[in-house]
Amino acid sequence: MNRLATLALCTVVCGCGGHDGLTGEGPGNVLPPVLVTGPAPRVVPVGATWTFTVAATGSRLKYQWRRNGQAISGATAVSYAFAPKSLQDGGRLDVVMSNGNGSVTSALIDVKVVNTQGPWQQDLKIAVGSDPDRFGTPTTFVAQAGVVSMARRTNGQLIAVFQWFPFADPAAFDLIATSFSNDGGRSWSAPRSLTVAGLPAGYQRPFDPTLTVREDGSLRLYFTCSPTSGPNPPVNGGFCSAISTDGLTYAVEPGQRFYPGRSTVDCAVIRWNGQWHLTSPIGAPQEGAYHAVSSDGLVFTRVADIPSTNGVNWTGNMVVVGSALRFYGSPLWYASTTDGVSWTSPAFLGIQGGDPAVVEAEVGRWLIVYSGAPGT
Repeated sequence: MNRLATLALCTVVCGCGGHDGLTGEGPGNVLPPVLVTGPAPRVVPVGATWTFTVAATGSRLKYQWRRNGQAISGATAVSYAFAPKSLQDGGRLDVVMSNGNGSVTSALIDVKVVNTQGPWQQDLKIAVGSDPDRFGTPTTFVAQAGVVSMARRTNGQLIAVFQWFPFADPAAFDLIATSFSNDGGRSWSAPRSLTVAGLPAGYQRPFDPTLTVREDGSLRLYFTCSPTSGPNPPVNGGFCSAISTDGLTYAVEPGQRFYPGRSTVDCAVIRWNGQWHLTSPIGAPQEGAYHAVSSDGLVFTRVADIPSTNGVNWTGNMVVVGSALRFYGSPLWYASTTDGVSWTSPAFLGIQGGDPAVVEAEVGRWLIVYSGAPGT
């Protein structure tokens, strides 16, 4: 191919080169900018660097990246390296591409900045055991997630709910998500964010989920709830609930389920021996856990607190094992009760992690999911 043909092909297909006497390209022949792929939304921790990119066709393109509608100094290339120094550096980002024949602007994307340290530094791990006392080698269940709860429906379907922190999806970041399994936990659906409708005005988003199955087979989700403003200090650390039939869309039930008069989070709830039982950590590990009971899962009455030591934390979940009620807590231990009053001494699983959930997926097949370091 001769030089004239080569340069003409590059100008049409690649949008490369500038004015060249051999091509005959003048101002009237400049290809207008056309957006091919815009930048994608992102969550970026303080101190990290993420490079946003854009793809467009056109001749002699100029680029200008903008944050909240204002040009970013020096951000005039096809890519933009974003390195936030504070939480205030996030915002809405776009890029303008222009030449002598027009301009095009990418769609606005959300860029969220979070602290360097946070629960997004851990993954959820899953391991399998033939009994609830010991489990095999763990694998990654969901990356960048934590505070898990699991339930088994009467049809055998397993549902996991958890707090999810996907950097690639700011709209889902730090919301409750769910995954389903219809084969005993051998495979799971991709995480999807829950819809929780009817939360009182002024309340923060639901977090610390605990999933239960009601007597009629529907689902009840318990979660930490509190208003973002109010008395000084505001009411905080109570628990609310919402019900669902499909495991994706939940309707909030009026009122709080339990509020001990002191801030608490991360409740565990289960129905056992005809009663609903709720536990939540009181504070420091040695303070133990609140324990409340209910006949309907809505109105809980506080009973004797559960004593503890500073070596175990009552953040986790409960499961029925035979005739006993068992609590699995952090750092991966369990204790059991047969009367709801006296609990056995903690037995440790020998696994590094925390905030576990355990479910009997099938007869002789137990699953544990817990928060652990990535790659372990």
